[in-house]
Amino acid sequence: MVILKYLSSSLRGTPGARNAHKLMLSSRPGILSGLEQLVALCPADDTDNEEPVFLLSAGWRSGSTLLQRLIMSDTRVFVWGEPYDHCGIIQALADTLKAFTPDWPHTGYYYDGTPRNELSSRWIADMYPPLRDLRRSHRALLNAMFAEPAKAAGASRWGIKEVRWGIEHAAYLRWLYPKARFLFIYRNPQDAYQSYCRYGRNWYKAWPGVPVFTPTAFGRHWRELVEGFLGDSNKVDGLVIRYEDLVQGALPLQELEQYLGIKVDPSVLDRKVGSSEQGGEKPWVSQLEKWLLRRAVSPIAQELGYYE
Repeated sequence: MVILKYLSSSLRGTPGARNAHKLMLSSRPGILSGLEQLVALCPADDTDNEEPVFLLSAGWRSGSTLLQRLIMSDTRVFVWGEPYDHCGIIQALADTLKAFTPDWPHTGYYYDGTPRNELSSRWIADMYPPLRDLRRSHRALLNAMFAEPAKAAGASRWGIKEVRWGIEHAAYLRWLYPKARFLFIYRNPQDAYQSYCRYGRNWYKAWPGVPVFTPTAFGRHWRELVEGFLGDSNKVDGLVIRYEDLVQGALPLQELEQYLGIKVDPSVLDRKVGSSEQGGEKPWVSQLEKWLLRRAVSPIAQELGYYE
């Protein structure tokens, strides 16, 4: 029995380590649970006056670029368009926060200001910078990459438009920028997918491992994002926009202007530029693709009135 115990421990790890790992996985650590720990220990700075605009779209071909152009008709605002999308910068940064749990890091790990000449005689194998510096470093990267170039271009405010971020990424950005503004836009998934097909169906949710090559992958991405937008946008004081309302004039632009604190040019909605001006016939979408898409976006698409 002793030999079997040692063999098992050598090949699978100790029972204590395996049980602890199983318990950790069962808690389903994620960005939002990590943020909950961080906000309690390191609240956002409410005196911060930075007001970036983050525009999150439920996947591709859902009107986010049109909304981006509308916002930028106020020349004080510079909104980047899916910057370095293959890098997944925001996703990677936010993902690091899921490590924070009630059990980690130990409070004794944080540097407490002990004089440097005393540190060599103390246990310093685990010594972390304070959490306020962790938060400050995340902001410093985003400021250097996005805020400073936008302001160098003459804008007083900046923002980012993305088609891959979920509500957890919005929560992460809200922790960094407590006065940020969040817009969430979604479109009829049937129309969005048909438009997507015109571009080859070869884009990625996360490059290179999570492609969106099928109607099922497209629909699942749409559903996950829309469920988060509609269910939790209030957690970041966000504004949810239905694409059809935007293009049909059913969205009061005054509401958008008041929320963002800007002044937009409504004529932008009548001008087609870039990819949206491409002509030609709509791509053919098979009945099988339509069925797979409908299954992937159910039931929320039906609840929104996109399927009869």
